[in-house]
Amino acid sequence: MDALGLACVVGAALAAGAASSASTTVAIPPGTESGYWYIIVEADAGEAVTEVSETNNASSRSLRIGPDLDITALSAPTSASAGQSITITDSVKNIGGAPAASSLTRLYLSTNTTVDASDTLIGSRNVPALAAGATSSGSTTVTIPQGTAAGTWYIVAQADSEDAVTETSETNNMYAKYLRIY
Repeated sequence: MDALGLACVVGAALAAGAASSASTTVAIPPGTESGYWYIIVEADAGEAVTEVSETNNASSRSLRIGPDLDITALSAPTSASAGQSITITDSVKNIGGAPAASSLTRLYLSTNTTVDASDTLIGSRNVPALAAGATSSGSTTVTIPQGTAAGTWYIVAQADSEDAVTETSETNNMYAKYLRIY
């Protein structure tokens, strides 16, 4: 990723063993791509001071730019039978640093904890636009398909299932819950 020169702070001279701290407000440039970025602070950036060590002048902290939808809760019965209707409740939270547009959470019946081509779509829920830090919870009544074999299954909820929102991370959109079909 490219470096963005956001701010420069000039401090006073420091005596041996002294410290200086300051706060600086910076603006993230419009159009910055969603993702993980780093804020890097560098002391003596212009190398004006001759130091014992020039390798300890920088520190960084990660920062999320853009929205990031995450399923934070999923509840459903632990057992059901083929043909039975059950209610599934999920919560989607925007854990990113920017608003997220409306999206769709899909619910699948799966033999494992991820979504693949062999899974059966059993329901979905529209999620409204979410401000940074906001959560949307809702319940969906689904029917376990007739003919589903008895055994261990999973309900998998997939946030932003249509990839409508460009997110900080596209790898944290699923949450699975065990379901015993009898």
